[in-house]
Amino acid sequence: MTEYESCSNCSEEVTTDSDFCPHCGALFRNAGGVFCESHPDEEASGVCIICRKLVCHDCSVESGHRMFCSDHNGIEVRQDWAGVFQSTDINEAELVKSFLLSEKFTVQVQNFNSIGFVWDGGGDSSISRSALSKPAKVFVPIPEYIAAAEAVRQWNDSAAEESGGPESSPQ
Repeated sequence: MTEYESCSNCSEEVTTDSDFCPHCGALFRNAGGVFCESHPDEEASGVCIICRKLVCHDCSVESGHRMFCSDHNGIEVRQDWAGVFQSTDINEAELVKSFLLSEKFTVQVQNFNSIGFVWDGGGDSSISRSALSKPAKVFVPIPEYIAAAEAVRQWNDSAAEESGGPESSPQ
């Protein structure tokens, strides 16, 4: 049976044999002396929660008590979900959601307005109509982010080639 403990940085549960916290990127003492992947002479201060790259103090970006590398700093993260796509066109977001589901990704679609309305497929109601100008956001679990973002990019590229024009790009 797997044993868990709380991360000393973010208080999320991690396994007792973890070298780092997958929720915040904090390195644990049992990781030993590990070094930055970009600066091999510098000791790593954390792990990017998106790509799992070891980063030093100079390479790391902390946002919302989470560690990112410079390549993944702009990704919206809510709990353990990473935003892979957003659009104010609900039909476009629904297409991306359907595509990702067909590719076996775990997906959560949200539309946040002032009352925290969660959109899942729209519909014709006063609430869904009031949310039309708010972006629909497609999230995947953090460990699936890189593969999902690449799948959406390839899907958009193929759609742009078929239509002869540019398409919206992933977040």
